[in-house]
Amino acid sequence: MIQLPSLSAVAAFIAAALLVRLYFVLPMFGRSSRALSSRRKGKAVARAQANKMLCVVLGSGGHTAEMMRLLQGVDFSRYTRRLYVVSDCDVLSLDQIGLVEGGRSIQNEEYYVGRVPRSRKVGQSWKSTPASFARCLLSVTSLLYNHRPDAILCNGPANCVVVGAVAMLLRIIGIKHIPVIYVESFARVHSLSLSGRILYLLADRFVVQWPGLVRKYPRAEYIPHLV
Repeated sequence: MIQLPSLSAVAAFIAAALLVRLYFVLPMFGRSSRALSSRRKGKAVARAQANKMLCVVLGSGGHTAEMMRLLQGVDFSRYTRRLYVVSDCDVLSLDQIGLVEGGRSIQNEEYYVGRVPRSRKVGQSWKSTPASFARCLLSVTSLLYNHRPDAILCNGPANCVVVGAVAMLLRIIGIKHIPVIYVESFARVHSLSLSGRILYLLADRFVVQWPGLVRKYPRAEYIPHLV
């Protein structure tokens, strides 16, 4: 009689396989970008002509103001489609999106605003955070799975952690490799924000605006005067 492996053995095998997969896809190990470049080398010319979708994660207040300035440097002729991820209670960001997109009349351009619950409100207790995080996670997963953007740009609101985590999940299970570009806030001079400390492990490019942060975080890129 053939003896089937025990449940613990199966769990151990799955855990080991997941760890190996993480090693090859996590940007912090430096292998994901090289593997991606090798796989897509033969398709570079064809993809260069394809319309790109940029996912932009907006916070509120200062985060939104900084992101609007960042978007001034984005090549909209390349990213002809945009997906804006906005908290469902964030009216300011909706107004700013209208200012950015309202005057555009280029043919075939389009944008979509995805309203999602906040993963954690300012001052919210940690006890109630898991439930709100779960609601945000489900909403973001639906957005990224349905739209499958070609890149994600974020700069620090709590929801960008959820967006980065979902992008990594889609990468791990092989649905799509979505590069994540994180720009730390100009206000973070000596240390990273909580979002920054988490996205430092997940982002493909991690940009800071003060030189001292590069010494503390070797994977960071120092690009001054972005905002």
